[in-house]
Amino acid sequence: MPIEASGNPYTPDMGARPPFLAGRDLELAYFDEIVQQLGAGGTQRHLILTGLRGVGKTVLLNEFEATCDRENWPGEAFEIAAGADIGPVVARLARKALLQMSATRRAGDAARRALSVLKAFSVTVGDATFSLDVAALEGVADSGDLASDMRDVMVEVGFAARAHELGFALILDEMQNLAKADLEALIVGLHRAKQKNLPIALVGAGLPLLPALTGNAKSYAERGFEFREIGALGHVAAAAALEEPARRQGVAWQGDAVERVIELADGYPFFLQEYGRVAWKVRCDTEITAADIAAAEPIARDFLDENFFSQRIGKLPIGEQRYMAAVAKLGDGPQGTAEVAEVLRRRPEEISGWRDRLIRAGLLYAPSRGKVAFTVPMCADYIRRAMPETRSSDELLDEMREDRV
Repeated sequence: MPIEASGNPYTPDMGARPPFLAGRDLELAYFDEIVQQLGAGGTQRHLILTGLRGVGKTVLLNEFEATCDRENWPGEAFEIAAGADIGPVVARLARKALLQMSATRRAGDAARRALSVLKAFSVTVGDATFSLDVAALEGVADSGDLASDMRDVMVEVGFAARAHELGFALILDEMQNLAKADLEALIVGLHRAKQKNLPIALVGAGLPLLPALTGNAKSYAERGFEFREIGALGHVAAAAALEEPARRQGVAWQGDAVERVIELADGYPFFLQEYGRVAWKVRCDTEITAADIAAAEPIARDFLDENFFSQRIGKLPIGEQRYMAAVAKLGDGPQGTAEVAEVLRRRPEEISGWRDRLIRAGLLYAPSRGKVAFTVPMCADYIRRAMPETRSSDELLDEMREDRV
């Protein structure tokens, strides 16, 4: 009988910090450097993390938020929803930052002015939920041009932060959801703050298409950002992510068991945590063995299929399911859209609507022109073994005709 699993140390929850954060020391150190450099009056490139889903980007953003708390910097992680406008997002985060600055030290002229500018900006961007007990400052951040007004807001908040001997961190998740104009305005505001040597930092995260979106929004953006790709953990870090949490509770991992889980999870942090969670529950002793992993494997796989993969793919319209299946049939890496069309026996233009909707849904991205790839690790393997048969060719033709209407 499996022993009672008290205090399971593995946390396969989206964004939840694992008990042992392995393999991300460089990113954590870079953000520490940002805080130190800006706090000392210097500059540093903004940090943007990119990667597939489930690799731990959100976990790192939450770690950056914790660093801000330790340094008394205003900074709160915020997830950009699909279709969200950047103006109200920045206004709310800046409001909270300025109020935090005022509570930390006696509010000076810079903070009062920044709050008045922010009030004007909030009216301009139409944020009806915004509340500040100050009068709006006319002529600043109220032009109605988002990029120009964003410049004014960033500068005023930056001056207030410097006056309080603090910094301000914008910590934004799912940045690929920003429209081009919104991303451009954000970059313009950050660029102006950097030109004035003000202590404002952006740390963001998003899918692998984010660097291209940023470059398309503003050509000079690449010079002001440090892009870090977050992927699967290397072997040493993956082993540590499994072994260290168990060791702290007096449980060891057999070498063969570690190797098998790394193979099953392909080194991806979320999958490592899920296999670790199930292995912890089924273990029969104070050592997790290869036999335990053999018992845990189908349980963990079924859970991932139902809760990680199927939730994203199973409810798609049939045409988009077929498009995903065609990409998976071609292999695990990026695939050409022409080859996908060939698998489906259709012209590329006939099925471009499916591709575009899958990209907007965040299930595919375009790593280069004429290519598509999955945003979810190990998605191709799931589709090849688990996706049910789809409808007939006649039904697909009917759906394609509806797409073109």
